[in-house]
Amino acid sequence: MRRISAKRVVLALIVSLLIVIVLAVVAPAVASQGINFQLPRRQSSSSTPSASINSTRQAWNDPSQFILGKNNFVITATPTTRYYDWTISQQDIAPDGLQRSMLLVNGMFPGPLIEANTGDRIVVKVSNNLAIATALHWHGMFQNGTNWMDGSTGVTQCPIPPGGTFTYNFTIPSQWGTYWWHAHAVSQYVDGVVGPLIIHSPDEPHLAEYDEDLIVMLSDYHHTPSKPLVSWYLSTESDGIEPTPDNGLINGRNSFNCSNDALAQFPTNAKCISNAPRTVFDFKAGVKYRIRLINSGAFAEFQFSIDSHSLTVIEADGVDMQPVQIQRIPIHIGQRYSVIVQADQAIGNYWVRAIMNTYCVGGSDNPALNLTTTAIVHYAGASLVNPSAPHANSQDWGSDPWPGRCLDLTSDMLKPYDVQDAPPADVQFILHMSAQKITEDHVRFNYVNTTSWVPLKSAATLFEAHQGATTFAASQMVITLNKTQTVELIINRSGAGSYVPGESVFNTVNPVRRDTATLQTFGHTVLRFVNDNPGMWAFHCHIDWHMQAGLMLQFLSLPATVQSFKIPEELKAMCNA
Repeated sequence: MRRISAKRVVLALIVSLLIVIVLAVVAPAVASQGINFQLPRRQSSSSTPSASINSTRQAWNDPSQFILGKNNFVITATPTTRYYDWTISQQDIAPDGLQRSMLLVNGMFPGPLIEANTGDRIVVKVSNNLAIATALHWHGMFQNGTNWMDGSTGVTQCPIPPGGTFTYNFTIPSQWGTYWWHAHAVSQYVDGVVGPLIIHSPDEPHLAEYDEDLIVMLSDYHHTPSKPLVSWYLSTESDGIEPTPDNGLINGRNSFNCSNDALAQFPTNAKCISNAPRTVFDFKAGVKYRIRLINSGAFAEFQFSIDSHSLTVIEADGVDMQPVQIQRIPIHIGQRYSVIVQADQAIGNYWVRAIMNTYCVGGSDNPALNLTTTAIVHYAGASLVNPSAPHANSQDWGSDPWPGRCLDLTSDMLKPYDVQDAPPADVQFILHMSAQKITEDHVRFNYVNTTSWVPLKSAATLFEAHQGATTFAASQMVITLNKTQTVELIINRSGAGSYVPGESVFNTVNPVRRDTATLQTFGHTVLRFVNDNPGMWAFHCHIDWHMQAGLMLQFLSLPATVQSFKIPEELKAMCNA
């Protein structure tokens, strides 16, 4: 059985106060397990589309939305307002062949694409047809001046009640890249309330380097709804061991061997059809594809690769990177990467692989789990692929460059395109992440320092700060930052790898800037951000089970400005629903 102490913690400054500067990620020396004028979209020189997804469309899954060239979107510096009307409802679907109840937006899984340009205004009307309250968060959006649109339940809003509606309305003035949106109420995003959010700009430095633009959403997947899984995890029965996934999905699809349901950690005995269709990507020889990877899962880090095709990384979490070529890319919960893939191999079919890293998620806890999630790259002219029985003769890359680790790409590989050195720190906070032993009367066992976060029921800390509050419930752990300054965070995950003042080394020369970083067990991470974005900001582990168990704190940035916010009355009214 895996030890509680051997867990990865992934921390995300969801909606960056600026964007987090990662100065150091220190890992133990031994192997261990773990806790963003008009320019038309480029067209292929051939009249035949060079990118498509050859997957059978299902009522709940539209593969075409993952091909950004399909909708004649225009990249422009002229801003506009983009309107969306969404309904969240519950429905039985079978993404991998096994039927289960899921939470869908407009009947889709993954949910609808938001595609916009820098400077655009996004207006999303959300109707809640669920029997429970909900809220949506826009992962990676700075929300500078619209903190109340961030969508974090108990922090920046009370949730949308059953039968209620709320309209999110915010502008994207200064960022572009690959993002995503998801539910931020209890564990609802694990049940399907997720979707891609792509921001373009004519100022992107790598626009001329690729021909087509695709989205690939990776996620671990559970056949059991999240509510009973959370209940189990927050009980003595789990002994602090997270629920292990039953499968993985690529753009909401995969196949499952139905006979394995009986072997699962939590068997379902549900209706199941083996050989459900996988995702198939149609490639054309000679074309360069930008693939936007998004890990929208709850627990597992994936290592993504395409047999025989190198990946050139050009973006991480909405920040342009100096190109670096690799064979396999690790991507943890909430993270995003853009890679350029050139269709330069022999005409044929090639496996796309997303392998769950066993040092981050233990497959031994669930014999039903196949750690390798697959899709197919199909070259025009190759033998046709049946999505229900795909076949490729390609071989995986031979070596694994990250054995025995749950690590991000290293700092010598990820170098921001726009060179910025880290500003000197004005103030420092030391945060200790820990897991406490569960007892019958003590089941919230994830702590930041001495606080295990518990979501507020009919209130939001932002609303309290708006009214001038300077102290908050002990379960909230709010760090108040009164002035514009550079904040340094030392985040320790216990043990010999903790930060040592005067001895620990970190990089301040053009360090990685991103919103989601991996914190190694028995290691530490050093982050800096400029406190220039007023609001109440959630800082938490994006492994969903860990956040449900309390691994979260909040930053109250520039409280004097927060008190002058003009927060919509309908947002406050939901606290009384």
